[in-house]
Amino acid sequence: MDIYIPNIDFGDIDKRHLFIATRPFYMGSTWGNDQKQKKKWGISDYYTDDINIAQVMLLPKPINYYNNKELDGFNLMCKTHGIKGYGYVIGDYGNVYKHFEYLSYFRVGGFKRQLPHNNIGLPVAISDIYKSLYKANALDIRTKEDIPIIGFCGHASDAIKKQFKDKLGFIKKNMFRFFENPFRQDYEPLFASAYERFKLLKTLEGSTSIKTNFIYRENYRAGAVTKQLRLQTNREYYENMRQSDYVLCVRGAGNFSVRLYETLMMGRIPVYIDTDGLLPFIDDIDWKQHMVWVPWHDRHNITQHVVEFHQSLTPKAFKQLQESNRKLWETSLSVVGIFDFIRKNSITT
Repeated sequence: MDIYIPNIDFGDIDKRHLFIATRPFYMGSTWGNDQKQKKKWGISDYYTDDINIAQVMLLPKPINYYNNKELDGFNLMCKTHGIKGYGYVIGDYGNVYKHFEYLSYFRVGGFKRQLPHNNIGLPVAISDIYKSLYKANALDIRTKEDIPIIGFCGHASDAIKKQFKDKLGFIKKNMFRFFENPFRQDYEPLFASAYERFKLLKTLEGSTSIKTNFIYRENYRAGAVTKQLRLQTNREYYENMRQSDYVLCVRGAGNFSVRLYETLMMGRIPVYIDTDGLLPFIDDIDWKQHMVWVPWHDRHNITQHVVEFHQSLTPKAFKQLQESNRKLWETSLSVVGIFDFIRKNSITT
């Protein structure tokens, strides 16, 4: 696939904010083709500076960094050359951006019911901690026991002050959006993530049908400020996953869960609380086959969902699911998966 990427002022943007699909072609101050770099990212696609031969356009800066006039220009370029354009939305929140016929937006956050169809779930980019932390290529497979073990290590608290702070943040965001345009549809529901996690953890702890492996943190990443503490808490975080069958995955400040992707990377089974999130590649991935799916409105029955799911698996299927989840992360929830999606959907009429 030949890819066209518009030029930008590279000194005007942090390279970490570049669309991840453009990074295999990032040469420091220009775009280009370096075979070693592309091999590192697992792709064989080709960058071209000639849009006349391109099959797709990738916008390197976040969509929120462009104005509508610029986006309209990119949309017209795609229309003129019969190709599609892809960019991404940076940030945790579900702002809706202007719709263009030939442009699609990857994003990690947002709400399906609010977003136009040209918004696509973007996998959260994480490194392969399993290999780097455990120095192993083969996955540590757990054997199925009669009673499942559910793990969680993270920020969960019933502190009133924290609840108020979280909800106040959403009130401020919604007020800003209201004064910008009172008729917009992308207001954020008030959500105290640490408190909602706390309630779910307590519900699970109250059951005799499961075993719990929980580490409560009062702050994000235990508030670690030194390198030594960050390394320690990071190991505790992943070790908690490794020693569990299932891992509770609930949205944070934005409507998505980084823990979901970390759980899959570790070859464990997510207990995913569905808050109308935008999961990646929903036409290609049968997400409910990879996790315990708990609708938000039925979260009070989370224990029943976990127990029924666990009982439905044979010992062999339980092991196969761990392997399948790890493979899903390696092949589909990576830059390779993003390019596979773009290739499959880049043909225009």
